[in-house]
Amino acid sequence: MLGEMLTLAAALCWATGANLYKVGLRSMDPIKLNFIRSCAAAIFLLIFMFVLDKNKYFLLLYTPSAVYLIAASFVGWAFGDTLYLVSLKHVGVSRAVPLTYSYPLFLVPMSMLVLQEPFTMNIAAGTALMVLAVWLLSERKRLQPEGSAKLGFIAGILTAICWASGVTLLKLIMETFDPIFTAFFKILVVLPFLATYLKIFGHWNPSSAVPPKRSELVAVILGGLISVGLGDMIYFVGLSLTQANTAVPIGSSTPIFSVMLATIFLKERLTKRSIISSILVAAGATLLLSPIH
Repeated sequence: MLGEMLTLAAALCWATGANLYKVGLRSMDPIKLNFIRSCAAAIFLLIFMFVLDKNKYFLLLYTPSAVYLIAASFVGWAFGDTLYLVSLKHVGVSRAVPLTYSYPLFLVPMSMLVLQEPFTMNIAAGTALMVLAVWLLSERKRLQPEGSAKLGFIAGILTAICWASGVTLLKLIMETFDPIFTAFFKILVVLPFLATYLKIFGHWNPSSAVPPKRSELVAVILGGLISVGLGDMIYFVGLSLTQANTAVPIGSSTPIFSVMLATIFLKERLTKRSIISSILVAAGATLLLSPIH
């Protein structure tokens, strides 16, 4: 029961972070925002690393499992999270979050191929629900005709693919690395990548030269602490205490929380399609990752 409760709490943290990031994206580009929130989360997780004496896991980085951990960090968080922020910026929380959290649609075939997991009727039904949810969000009458909306939709799909790849890789090393260490180390991998990108290409983006407002900066830092720091940490702990086919569907309830919070705090218009898509994503994820006998 503790694992399930932690996973549900992580979903709420991620939903809160999505709404806070949307505030920061008013003046920041996604790469800069990802760097700032990752720095805040790294400091938060570093404290837990020392308090809980998790430093010993650095000694395991010479093992083959470390390759999977590094790859998962790059694919799932360096690329995936940046694309997620791009999607948030261009299509809003109520559309981007249900779209990106359809990642179990891609996770299942990857798990079947890489982890040799079986195909069931639940998978077939869940896949159909996921496809329907994505179609509802991408239907042209509901998206703005500008190219930025198309970019946000494509970024959302690519985010789902990246997250599915990252989780698949993490499944291969869950028994080797402590979950709190995993949450911290993935940020250590991501930060140099983001810093290098900003150093080389940051001056090409005019918005990077404009300092963000204090309220936007605070929102991004809080989002990093709550979502990447606390949310990822308790999710990995919860995942280690329960089965993946239980934890991931609970985590996929994030779209429901996000749409509710976006309506209350960001005043985003709550449409029938957003509500139905969020419910379909959560229901589809539950079917995809729940066993059938």
